[in-house]
Amino acid sequence: MLSPLPLITIGQALRAALAQNPDLLNGLDALSSSRWAEKAVASSFLPQAIPFFNLDRGRNDAGRGETYGITATEQFPFGTFLQLDASVNRDPIDFPSAPWASDYRVTLAQPLLGGADPAVTREPLREARRATQGQERSLEILRRRTILNIYASYLGLARQLEATRLAADHRDRSHQLTEFSRARFAAGSVSRLDVLRAEQEESTAAVAENDAQNAIEDFRDALRRAAGFPADLRFAIEAPDAIPDAEPDVEAAAREARDLRFEALEARDAVVDAEFGVRIAKSLELPSLDGVVGYEASSIAATANDALRIRNPAFVFGFRSRYGLNTAALSAARREAEIALQTRKRTYQVLVDDLGRDVRRAYRRLDTVRRNWDIAVENRQIARMQSEVAQLRFEKGLSDNFNVVDAENLYNAARLYELDSRLSILLAKLDCLFAAGRLDVRPFLQQP
Repeated sequence: MLSPLPLITIGQALRAALAQNPDLLNGLDALSSSRWAEKAVASSFLPQAIPFFNLDRGRNDAGRGETYGITATEQFPFGTFLQLDASVNRDPIDFPSAPWASDYRVTLAQPLLGGADPAVTREPLREARRATQGQERSLEILRRRTILNIYASYLGLARQLEATRLAADHRDRSHQLTEFSRARFAAGSVSRLDVLRAEQEESTAAVAENDAQNAIEDFRDALRRAAGFPADLRFAIEAPDAIPDAEPDVEAAAREARDLRFEALEARDAVVDAEFGVRIAKSLELPSLDGVVGYEASSIAATANDALRIRNPAFVFGFRSRYGLNTAALSAARREAEIALQTRKRTYQVLVDDLGRDVRRAYRRLDTVRRNWDIAVENRQIARMQSEVAQLRFEKGLSDNFNVVDAENLYNAARLYELDSRLSILLAKLDCLFAAGRLDVRPFLQQP
C-alpha cells in the first residue's frame, strides 16, 4: 500500500518560496551588493590617510637617502576639502651638514562658484543610497509577484486535480452509457448509431482525463520552481477557499495607488534624481573659483629629532580658478539634464494614470468573475437536472442517447466552468490587492 503524499498548504508553499525562490535569492544578493557599494561610497567621505616611505640606496649605506611621511585628506559632504601633508627627508649626499628636512602643509579649499552647491559633492553618496533604495523596492515587488505566482501555480494545480476528478467521473458516466446502449442495441430497441455515439463520447472523456492528468504535472513543476522545492518532490495540496486580506474600495485604491505602488514611488524618485541632475549641471556650468586657506612649515637640521620641530610657519590665503573657453559641453549637459527632467515627469504622470487604470481593470475583472460564478452555480444545477432527465428518458425508451450525450457534455462543461469561476475569484482578489499596492506579505505568511 502506497503511503499518502505529504500535504503542503498554501502557507507552507509561500514561506518556502520567500526563503528558497531562486529569483528572490538573486534579488537578495543584488540588494546586498548594492549595500556594500553604498558603504564603499560612504567611506570616501571618511578621513583618508596614506603613509609612504621611499628608500634611495646610494653607493654605500652612508650615502643612503630616505623619505617618509603621511598624506591625509577629508572630503566634507558640504564641499570643503581638507588635505594634510607631512614628510621627512634625509639627503646626506647633497646636504652633508644638515641632511634632515621636514615639510608640513595643511590646505583647506572651498568651492565658491562652480561646484559650490553641496549637492555636487554629495551626489555620489545620494546615488549610492538611491541604488540601494531601488534594489529594496525591486525586491519587495518581486516578493509580491512571488505570492501571485505561488497562488497561480497552487490554484492551477488544485484546478487540474479537480478537473481530473470531474473528467474521471465523466468517463465513468460515459462508460455506463456505452454499456447501457450496447444492451439496448442487443435487445433491438436502439440502432448501432447509438452505440457508436456512446463509444465516441467515452473516448472523448478518456482523452480529457489524460489531458487533465498531464496538466497536473505541469502545475506541480511550476509550483516546485516557484517555491524552490526539489525537482522530484511529491506532495498533495489543499486548495484554499479564501485569502487572508480583503481588497479596499475601488476609488480609494485607485487614488492611493500612486503612494503605495513601489513602481510609482521609484518613478517619483526618478523625477527627484533628474531635478538633482539639473541642479548639479547648473552648478558645474559656473566658472570654477575656490577659496584656499593654508598653513605651511618646514625645517632643516642635522638630526631627525631636530628636523621634526616646526620652524618657519606661514599662513596662506588665496583663490584659484580654472575655466575652459569652450563651454559647449557644459551647456549641453545642462540642457540634457533639463530634457531628462521633463521626460521623467511625463513618464511618472503616465505611470500614475496607468496604475489607476490597472486598479479599475482588476476590480472590473473581480466583479465579472463574481457574477460569472453566481451564473455558473445556477447553470450547474440546471445542467445536472437536464442530464438526469435525458438519462431517464433514454432508459425508458422515450428517446435515443443523443440527448444524453449532449446533456452530459453540457453538465461536464458547467462543472468545469463553476470550478474555474470559483478559483478565478481568489486570483482576481489578489490582482486587486497587487494593483492597489496593498498586497502585504505578512498576513499571507501567517497562514497555516
